[in-house]
Amino acid sequence: SPLLYWKHIYHHYHPSSYYYVVREINPLYSQMTAKLLYRVLSGRTAVLHSPPSRRHKTSSSSINNALRSFSTATPSADDHNYDDNTKDNGRLRVAIVGGGAAGMTTALHLSPLVAAGLIQGPIDVYEANNVKTSNKSRTSGHTLSGTTTEGGKQLYSGSGALGRHIGVGIWSTAWWPFLRSLEKGYNDVNKNRQSYKTLLKDLEACGSYVKDVGYRSPNGSWLVKSQLNASPYGIDDLLSGATESNGSKSIDNDDPALLFVREKDLLSCLRNAMKIEQKMGTVKYNYGVKVESINAVNGNMGSLELHPTNGTDSTTTTSPQYHLIIAADGLRSSLRSRYAGHQSIHATSLGIESSSQENIENSLENHWEHTRGHREATKVENREYIVFRGNAPKLTAAAAGEDGSDSFQTWGCSKSMRFAAVPFRHADEDLEDDDEESNSGHYSQTDAFKERQKDEEVWFATINDPVFIDAYKNSNSTMDAEERKKLLIDAFGSWHNPVKTLIETTPAEDIMYEMALAHKHNASPVFDIKTIMDFERWKLNRKNKGNSCKVTPIIGPGPGPILVFIGDSMMTIDPVLAQGFTMAMESGASVARSIERALSNSPAYSPALLRHELGERQVRRERRLLHLLRSTELVQRLAQPNGFAIFARYIVRPLMKLCPDGIKQGVFNFMIRYSLGLTGGERDSGGKL
Repeated sequence: SPLLYWKHIYHHYHPSSYYYVVREINPLYSQMTAKLLYRVLSGRTAVLHSPPSRRHKTSSSSINNALRSFSTATPSADDHNYDDNTKDNGRLRVAIVGGGAAGMTTALHLSPLVAAGLIQGPIDVYEANNVKTSNKSRTSGHTLSGTTTEGGKQLYSGSGALGRHIGVGIWSTAWWPFLRSLEKGYNDVNKNRQSYKTLLKDLEACGSYVKDVGYRSPNGSWLVKSQLNASPYGIDDLLSGATESNGSKSIDNDDPALLFVREKDLLSCLRNAMKIEQKMGTVKYNYGVKVESINAVNGNMGSLELHPTNGTDSTTTTSPQYHLIIAADGLRSSLRSRYAGHQSIHATSLGIESSSQENIENSLENHWEHTRGHREATKVENREYIVFRGNAPKLTAAAAGEDGSDSFQTWGCSKSMRFAAVPFRHADEDLEDDDEESNSGHYSQTDAFKERQKDEEVWFATINDPVFIDAYKNSNSTMDAEERKKLLIDAFGSWHNPVKTLIETTPAEDIMYEMALAHKHNASPVFDIKTIMDFERWKLNRKNKGNSCKVTPIIGPGPGPILVFIGDSMMTIDPVLAQGFTMAMESGASVARSIERALSNSPAYSPALLRHELGERQVRRERRLLHLLRSTELVQRLAQPNGFAIFARYIVRPLMKLCPDGIKQGVFNFMIRYSLGLTGGERDSGGKL
């Protein structure tokens, strides 16, 4: 039965099931070119159709993927008709919107290209939060950096650029690209970055690796137990010269590892690495400014509209011009909500194919169901369950009981209930502003820092009980933190040890809770910003002047800058497998590799080559995303059931208990690698391409 269920999931999501899009595009035959049909029908485009019944949808539509392939497949000789060189000598100019994990990782991976002269420096990173004044320096405590309201309710989903004290997991595919770059640094001085060494050393100093893991039932019985790689190939191995050739481990033969750190420590480590690059002039971190839109489009370039967030200055300014804008501003990305998904499953024609005025008028006024399609493609879904998180004190052996000290995830029986806990060791003070190198090395490597370590157990629980959901949605709810904690103990109190103890020993005010949210589709790169801006102007004019208004192009010819979405702004998914930060950091490395490929033959920027590379990258990221979505759906249905859950409770779990341990461990380890995108040939995670 588990195999049959997996077969159902496989066929439900596998890309090969959706290569055949004839039935989807049949009404559009008369409007498609022979070249586009040939590419789609010959299987050269991995079209990912999204059935209405899917809980997640990876692509806006079959049509959108086909159009993307068509627009990026053949570089055009007209790409350099526009004066986009300005003062940058034809080199690529890049802006990153969002200074969280995805944005900072991207900037760090692009810094060698600036040092090599392939990208015009510095790379501008724009962050709405004022990270300079929001974080404390070298202090302990249990405040949540202004990211919560009273009682732990989250103001917004995700960590942002500040981070919280809660522990989070980072898989090794997130940091492997930094190690690979340092490996190449022996032959390329630009890739031998001090910022990378500092980052990797800081991460290991601030967290700990997970070893013993497994799934359990509420009564405490183990469904499966396994072990993760708790001694992975790391920065110390690389610097000591350990290689596969002399019998040592390497990235390519290493099993994936899971590092647990506090959210705020992860972001502090990234910021400290960013400060090193800022001193070298490769990046510039602009904090306290919010990006709302793109403007001043000129040829293949465009600017950002900047709004200060300090509360006193309301002056709107315009950024320099950029060829490439990378949106890394999270679930509620303003650029995603405005520019993504304009070619969607609801389109009744091919939509906009060029930025000519005639096509805009014909498509938008007469054929294209733009508003509904755009809304559907950028929709944020409420998953209708609450996620609780907390850091509990490290349990004593007596309190933990037998098998209580290992990492575990317990599968519930109803109400979307699930509980997980991971013991981890972390720094007891912050690294923020410790960017100065002393003779003895970075501060994270000193005895003063290492001696101040703290052991805790990070836990999370999910439940869709209406009592919690109604209280969360109702701004006038009188339920306080203590009452909410008591109800949570009542719900999970009968579960095995140490579930109840972990909740009881966590201060009520420090138990964070938020509604689980996810995107319905992922966001593809946008190659026609100016056309969308023309449409917005046309829509506004039609509202003011009636249906007879015409479109007036904004500024000259050209599609405008390329817009790419990464991390949560590309797609936020259910927090079931805890790979959000991993996906964010992977995507930063991925987009940097695509840019490097586009510039590998010539430092002169070619919009066509970059569009082609980013289109290919999108296909690879969709494959990686599909691996995670399939795994998420499988685990969610088995571990977090709603209703009677007869299949999960009375068929799958008894079979898991009867199955030999060796087989279960093999399946468990395969599922870990599969969810990380490490089981395919060509992959876009931290694995070798």
